[in-house]
Amino acid sequence: MLNPWLLDGLVIFAYFALVISIGLYKGRGERTMEGFAVGDRNIAWWAVLASICAAEVSAGTFLGTPGEGYGLRNFTYGQLAIGTVLARIIVAYLFIGRFYELKVVSIYEFLDARFGHTTKLASSLLFLITRALASGSRMFVPAILLVVAWQMIRDMHPNRSETMLLYVGAVAFLVLITAIYTTFGGIKAVVWTDLLQVTLMFGAMFYATVTLWHAVGGWEVVKTEVRTTPVDAEVVEARAQDILKKPGNHLTEAEAREQASAMVAEDSAATAKTALNFWDSGIEKDPAKRAELGFWGNTKKVLETEYTIFSAFLASVFVTMATHGTDQDMVQRMLTAPDIRRSRRSLILSGLADIPVALSFTFIGVLLWVYYHLPANAARRPESDYFVNFILRELPPGIRGVMAAGLFATAMGSLSTALNALATSFTRDFYLGIFRRNAGQHEQMIAARWSTAVFAVILAAVGVGTAWVKLTHPEVRIIPIVLGSFGYTYGSLLGVFLVGMTTRTRGNCTGNLLAMLAGFIVVAILSNLPNDVSKMFGRQLYEPPSWLPIIEFPWRIAFGTVVTFLVALCFRTHFEDQKANRKSVNT
Repeated sequence: MLNPWLLDGLVIFAYFALVISIGLYKGRGERTMEGFAVGDRNIAWWAVLASICAAEVSAGTFLGTPGEGYGLRNFTYGQLAIGTVLARIIVAYLFIGRFYELKVVSIYEFLDARFGHTTKLASSLLFLITRALASGSRMFVPAILLVVAWQMIRDMHPNRSETMLLYVGAVAFLVLITAIYTTFGGIKAVVWTDLLQVTLMFGAMFYATVTLWHAVGGWEVVKTEVRTTPVDAEVVEARAQDILKKPGNHLTEAEAREQASAMVAEDSAATAKTALNFWDSGIEKDPAKRAELGFWGNTKKVLETEYTIFSAFLASVFVTMATHGTDQDMVQRMLTAPDIRRSRRSLILSGLADIPVALSFTFIGVLLWVYYHLPANAARRPESDYFVNFILRELPPGIRGVMAAGLFATAMGSLSTALNALATSFTRDFYLGIFRRNAGQHEQMIAARWSTAVFAVILAAVGVGTAWVKLTHPEVRIIPIVLGSFGYTYGSLLGVFLVGMTTRTRGNCTGNLLAMLAGFIVVAILSNLPNDVSKMFGRQLYEPPSWLPIIEFPWRIAFGTVVTFLVALCFRTHFEDQKANRKSVNT
C-alpha cells in the first residue's frame, strides 16, 4: 500500500518541477537588462494582474491571516482591503505615468531625475534593507508546515534544536528552488510562474473554505459558537509564560497561571462581543467610559487598535501607496505591461481582487476557531499553527499535498519577486550608478544575476533569524512581523516620492535625508521600537508616558509619511542638479 506521505511528497515534487520548468522556459534567451528587469515591457496585462496578486498573498498571508481570524473571531482585518483599492487608484494615476514617462527600470531613478543621486541612493538602500528584512521574515512561515509534518511522522514533537534544523533546511530549499528560475529567467520567469502559483493558491483557499464550512455544520453553528467565551488552556499557558518572562516579575508559576487565566477569560468575553463584526471604530463603546476618556483618550485608543474603520480608510491607504508606489518589488511588475493604460488596469483590478482574498482567508480563521471548539474536535485542538495542523491532520493524502503546494506557491511567488526587484535596484542604482557607469545592457544583466544569488543567501539568513525569534517568543503573531518590518521605513520613502510627484520646487537631497531620518525617528518612538528590541534581551529601556499612544502597525507608514513630507517641503529644489540628472536616467 502506498505510503500516504509519499503521495503528498510526489504532489509537491511535481509542483516544484513544473514551476522550475515554466520559469526557465519563459526566461530563456534573456540577454539584456531591460528584458531581465521589465520583460521588454511586453507582458500581457492579465498575467501582470496575476503576478501582483501572487506577490501580495505571501506565505505570511496564507497562514497569518487565518491566524487573525482565529484570534479575533471577526472580519475586521478585512477592512484594510478597502483602503488598498483607494490607494491603488492614486498610485495608478499619480505614480505609474511618471515612471513610464521616464522609462525607468529602477523606480528610484525617478528620484535621481527629480532630486539627485544622493536621494536615489539613500532611497534605494532603504528599500534594499527593508525588503530584505520583510521578505526574508516571511520565509520561515512555510517551514512551519514541515515542523508539524515531522511531528506527525515521528509521533513526537521535535526539540528546539531539531525544530531549528527543520526551519533552516526548509528555508534553504525553498530559497534555492526559487533562486534557480529567478536568476536565469528574470522577470518573465517571475510573472509566468506567479500565474501558476496564484491559481494554485486560489484553489487551496477555496477548498479549505468549503471543507471547513461543511465540517462545522454551516452558518448557524458559526454564529452560535463564536459568541461563547472559552478559556483555552494553551492560551493560558502561553500568557503565563509571557508573564513569567517579564522583567522584574516576582510571581510564582501558580500565581502567573491564575493571573493569566483571568486575563484570557476577560479577553475571550471581549472577543465574543465583537464576533463576526466587519467594522470597528476603535472608539470606546461604553458611553460612560467614552466620556471619561475624552477626545484624546479615544484617539489614543484608535491608534492603538490594529483594525478599525480609521485604519481602513486612512492608514491602509498610506500602506498601499507605499508598497505599490515606492517599492521596486511591486512596481517592477507593473512596468512590464506594454503601456500605461494596461498597467493601470492590472493594478486597480488587483485591488478589487484583494477584498475577497482578505475576507476569505480571515473567514478560514473564524471557521478554524469554530471547528476546534466544537466538542467533537476540542481534544484535537493544537497549541498553535491551527491552519497548518488542519491541513496536515484533517485533510486526506493527495489533497494535503496540494494544499502544502499552495502554501509553498505563495512563499515562492513573493520571494521570486523580491529577489528580482532587489537585484534590479542594486544593479541599476549602485552597480551602474557608482561602480560601472558605462556598463552595457548585457553586463548589467550578468551583474543582476549574480546579485540575485547574493540576495537569495541574505533572505535565507533573515528567514532563519525570524524562525529563531518565533521559537524564543512563541506569542509573537506573524502578520505584525511581516507588515511591521517595513512600517518603520516606508513612510520615509513615500514622503519623499510624494514631494517629488506633487511639487516642482520643493525638496532636495540634504532636506530629503533629514526628512527621512525625522520620519523614522518619530515612527520608532510612537511604536515603542527601542523597548521592543530591548525586550528581546529581557530588558526595558524606559517607561513610555501614559498620554503617548503606542501606534499599531497600520499607522506607522501614515505617520512616517506625513512627517517626512512636511520636513522635506521646507527645502527648495536645486534645479541645476535636476537637469543634469534627468539626462542620465535612461543610460
